[in-house]
Amino acid sequence: MGSIRLSMEGIEYRRSDAHILKGISWRVAAGEHWAVVGANGSGKTSLMMIATGYEPSSLGEVFLLEGYIGDIALPDVRKKIGFVSSQLTDIMVKHRPRVTGLETALSGRYASLGLYEKPSARAIRDAKRILAELGASHLADVQFSKMSTGQRQICLIARCYMTRSRLVILDEPCAGLDLATREIVLRTLTEEIRRHPGTPQILVTHHPEEIVPGITHVLLLRGGEVVAQGERVKVLTRRNLERAYNVPLRVVHQDGRVWIVPRGAAKC
Repeated sequence: MGSIRLSMEGIEYRRSDAHILKGISWRVAAGEHWAVVGANGSGKTSLMMIATGYEPSSLGEVFLLEGYIGDIALPDVRKKIGFVSSQLTDIMVKHRPRVTGLETALSGRYASLGLYEKPSARAIRDAKRILAELGASHLADVQFSKMSTGQRQICLIARCYMTRSRLVILDEPCAGLDLATREIVLRTLTEEIRRHPGTPQILVTHHPEEIVPGITHVLLLRGGEVVAQGERVKVLTRRNLERAYNVPLRVVHQDGRVWIVPRGAAKC
């Protein structure tokens, strides 16, 4: 597959009587940085769970880094993926509540949940640097179970960026964060894209304003179907966004980001 890091062809996903994903085809190549955007219930998280092999699709096939799911050793391949999701937070709270913020970040270097080997001095420096960039140095010695929802999310983002990744997936990384912390996370995403331009970053969000300038491509979903996909400038149009969110919108471009406001809303 050459430079392809993720390929999904004809993905269908049904759960009970719900038809969640409907014939989605999508490819992510090295050097591309994608946002997967859509309203709640559009199928974003289900798509990511299928992409990483945590959920089987009802139809279609997935190529992930080294081969098609079903033909590869998924646990080994997942070690090469930086992944943040609400499911991971739940697992940590249940099974690793006493792990500290620094240990959470460090575990990304060793593809584990929690720390089971002595980290190198370099790994410790890197983990402290990433926590500092995220404004979370004060969480280094705090147990995961004693953190707020937003603090847990920050530590898992630090863990994600400690992974020696060939692919990074951030599934709604700003959920539960206040405005200031959200901007810190987005600034960190921008910096990671700059540091590792060849490693695809996939940002999953239902807020188009979180699509930082370093994101090159957008996959826009509605009701489990693709509204549009491709280069961000061609996808983030008023027409496409109105189709995705099913509401009349005004679109404002500012500082390399897109902000949407329901049409008729009062202007500031």
